[in-house]
Amino acid sequence: MSPALADPLEEIQSVAGVTREARAAEGIVSDDETVLLIVRPSAWFIVATSMNAVPAAGAAGAALALASLDESIPWDYRGALFASMAIIFARAAWQAVDWFLRLYILTDRRIVVRHGAVPEVSECLLGEVAGIGQARRWIESAAGTGSLAVMHGPSKRSRRVKRLRQPSAPEPRREGPRVRVDHRLEWSVIRQSVEVRRTILAAVARYR
Repeated sequence: MSPALADPLEEIQSVAGVTREARAAEGIVSDDETVLLIVRPSAWFIVATSMNAVPAAGAAGAALALASLDESIPWDYRGALFASMAIIFARAAWQAVDWFLRLYILTDRRIVVRHGAVPEVSECLLGEVAGIGQARRWIESAAGTGSLAVMHGPSKRSRRVKRLRQPSAPEPRREGPRVRVDHRLEWSVIRQSVEVRRTILAAVARYR
């Protein structure tokens, strides 16, 4: 499903209030927050994330196929192939549940991601967003989707101000909070990822 995009500097409550995504966001977003953007991942998410199971399924199938050369083993190469397919199917089924429940929300205060087949909610205040990275893996490019990584930590502006305020005399170096990518906040396999990224960055600039 394509994201319901608005002008980056406009608040959109009238559209969000009647969508299935908005109903799904109930209980996640506070009453005093303004929803700016609600996005669901593309159905391609199931394929893209299930591909991670292919190496494991191949290795398991190969091991079982080699073991089947022993006549005392009660399966043959068809059983090995079935086992490999079962691993991939189980992974795809798990990711299908995750896809159905997954939701990406941008409000005037924070970025919120509901994720997992057993749903959990991760969040980051807009003031703690240091940047938004964009990746388009080959499997996503095949479907015209992309993913956004939320970099968590001091913003570029605050880091620049901190450097300017440092005295000229050298002082013992102190380790401050570092920018890191929070994988729980990743907006995985979404359509119009460039426009979505622009909207998030505009919200961060406005509501920080």
